[in-house]
Amino acid sequence: MVQDSVWERPQERGVITLGHGVLMNAFKATRAEPIGNLRIVPGVLAGALRNSFADPQDLRRGFLRTVWIELKRFGARNVRTVELTRVRGIHRVSVEGPVVRHGLLVVSALAALLECERIFEFGTSDGETSRLLARNLPTAEIYSFDASAEGDSPPTLDARIAKLNGDSETYDFLPYSGTMDLVHIDASRRFRSVRADTDAAFGMLSELGSIIWYGYSHQPALYGFLNALAPILDRPIYHLAGTRLAVYSRWDIFAG
Repeated sequence: MVQDSVWERPQERGVITLGHGVLMNAFKATRAEPIGNLRIVPGVLAGALRNSFADPQDLRRGFLRTVWIELKRFGARNVRTVELTRVRGIHRVSVEGPVVRHGLLVVSALAALLECERIFEFGTSDGETSRLLARNLPTAEIYSFDASAEGDSPPTLDARIAKLNGDSETYDFLPYSGTMDLVHIDASRRFRSVRADTDAAFGMLSELGSIIWYGYSHQPALYGFLNALAPILDRPIYHLAGTRLAVYSRWDIFAG
């Protein structure tokens, strides 16, 4: 139940209220002109300059990082950025999970859309991706591969998720060859690991399989690797706008 203190009167919270029609009358006194981007440019620039001095760390962590991500996206040689709405049928898919893990929800939605029966994940991490996939695809077989040693403390996973450990550069993935409908790669910062995971992923893909890489817009190793890889593949790699995901699919899932 909402606490009574939340329902304070506006005056008690220091809010000035206006009588009926007062706000509209105030605007009538000004000249009615359309407001476009050019009208707000001076205020935006002044605010950006002021805030950059007030919090220089936020400037580096927020604004400059965002600009760099957008520059990489725009300057990508071989990986096109597309809106999620360009995925055919995605609007019909509903999945459950924490909204703060948006990228993982998109992975689950794509897996559901592609009707994946067997899924392989590189990089168990905290296990959240595997748990979301298991929750939203209750009949799918899920394999989670992690580079951590057997003695490490692994995350708690659903009993039907097969947990595998090892080094993707030396592990024998032959038993899974040609059987996976989806391979999800939570990309490492190391180029060699990205290459080894991806090489194994292509070997495991089924005839209509797909690969999703997590970290494309943030991990330099993955960004560079995929832009070098894309031209030699039979189908394109796409970056989903607003996410860290890059997708290769043997399904024709992108419209236009």
